[in-house]
Amino acid sequence: GMDRYQAQDALALFLHRARHRGPCLRIIHGKGFGSNGQPVLKKLVRTWLSHHPEVLAFCQAPDSQGGGGALLVLLRAPKR
Repeated sequence: GMDRYQAQDALALFLHRARHRGPCLRIIHGKGFGSNGQPVLKKLVRTWLSHHPEVLAFCQAPDSQGGGGALLVLLRAPKR
């Protein structure tokens, strides 16, 4: 139910908080069934993650964890 700007802010806050809990996380962005035409957040989240300095890698989640509607993300370890 967020627009792209709200979603980007929420993702940045989520990544900031999550990096203190461990290096791996799952982001559920949905499959875009509510979009007219192509999914919006699915593409944007991938773009945002590829430019985020704390993200080392990400990939589509397996079907058991959300499939095309989710990503698994590996974060840099927090600096000590």
